[in-house]
Amino acid sequence: MAAANTETESDQGPIGTWLHDIGAAFDWQIFVAQLVGFAVILFLLWKFVRPPVQKMMRDRQDTVRAQLAEAEAAKQRVAEAKKAHEKAVAEAKAEAVQMQKDAAADAENIAADMRAQADHEVKRITEHGRAQVAQVCANLVRQLRADLGLAAIDRAGEIVRGHLSDSSAQAASVDRVIGELEQMASSASNTVPSSAKLVGLHSMRAASRDSALAVADKFDELAKDLDSAALTAAADDLTAVVNFLGDNPVLRKRLVEDDDNVAGKKQLVHSLLDGKVAPVVVEVVAEAAVQRWSSAGDLIAALRRQNTLIVLTAAERDGVIEQVEDELFRVSRILEANPQLATLLSDYNKDADKRVDLLQKLVGEKVGSHTWSLLSSTVRLLHGQAADIAVDQLAELAAARRGEAVAHVESAAPLTDAQVARLSTVLSGIYGRTISVQTEVKPELLGGLRISVGDEVIDADVATRLAKAAETLPR
Repeated sequence: MAAANTETESDQGPIGTWLHDIGAAFDWQIFVAQLVGFAVILFLLWKFVRPPVQKMMRDRQDTVRAQLAEAEAAKQRVAEAKKAHEKAVAEAKAEAVQMQKDAAADAENIAADMRAQADHEVKRITEHGRAQVAQVCANLVRQLRADLGLAAIDRAGEIVRGHLSDSSAQAASVDRVIGELEQMASSASNTVPSSAKLVGLHSMRAASRDSALAVADKFDELAKDLDSAALTAAADDLTAVVNFLGDNPVLRKRLVEDDDNVAGKKQLVHSLLDGKVAPVVVEVVAEAAVQRWSSAGDLIAALRRQNTLIVLTAAERDGVIEQVEDELFRVSRILEANPQLATLLSDYNKDADKRVDLLQKLVGEKVGSHTWSLLSSTVRLLHGQAADIAVDQLAELAAARRGEAVAHVESAAPLTDAQVARLSTVLSGIYGRTISVQTEVKPELLGGLRISVGDEVIDADVATRLAKAAETLPR
């Protein structure tokens, strides 16, 4: 066979040999190329594939290890939870047993407390009921006493009314009151007469009172030689000045507050009033300007009072001051009995002329010129004061000008002249000064007298005594 191959190879010749060598060389190159390619592939796999695969394997291993650790921890937690559950169940059972015991004890305590509270409430209700029964009994007794007392007073009132229906019995009741006052006068001692000059000034402070008295003294000094007509004209001028000051608060304030410029205030008054009003009015206002006042209202009040004194001085020189006093008293009684009329006259927001016209229609023709001058100027200068009070103060001032005080006496029947004179004497002895008696009939008083002197009231009438007797009954 070798010979055959040799023959074949020899048969092929040089070309066959060459081709054979080329084929052998080509096979070796292919092998080498494949080996290089395989090496390159291995290198690429090692370089680029191995790292992520290794990382993925490590991550997977880490994940598996973490899951194994978590599984182990979960297993441990399950065991611990089982132990805790068993412990909690045991504790719950023990706590339930304890709660049952505590609840039983609390129930016993609550029951005991409720029994004690119920016993206390029953005792309290019982005592309260007894107290209420006692209170009701006491109220019934008081009510019965009050009803009996009122019935007795009503019966006594009927008897008294029947007795006092006789005029002689009414007169006797008046005489009896006067007799009681005489006993009071005889037992009174060290009576101090009050100065008539202070009438109308009691509401002012001491500084304003002294200033008002100084203004009055200045007027008395200047008015010695003036007749009634000049005084009446001066009063009209002063009314206008007071209205002017009332409408000018800045000027009024300057006259009151500028105490460091007395000469300037006096000069201001003269510059405003000289030649426009009577000289006596200028001097009176100038004197008021240099005085010290507690308030601007006191200045106006003092000038209003001085205006009244000017008219009363004129009435005094005409010899009719007693008539003026009586007329003023009558008008004050009319206003007191008609509060709606007094309200209309007091409304200083309404036109003053209309209010004066209303008063003129009512009393203008029934009073003298001096009284009308006082009433008309007072209505114009009210500025918030009630008309009935202002007119009543006019009557008081008129009585003070005569050196008297006024006693307003109310009686169930008209008093006789003898009773009025006797009452005036008795009251003068009690108050230490002359008392002028102004009377008014009020049948509802039944009998006796009701006497008012200034702010003091003597309730000596039968109606008031019956009312007081009813008020003092036990309630």
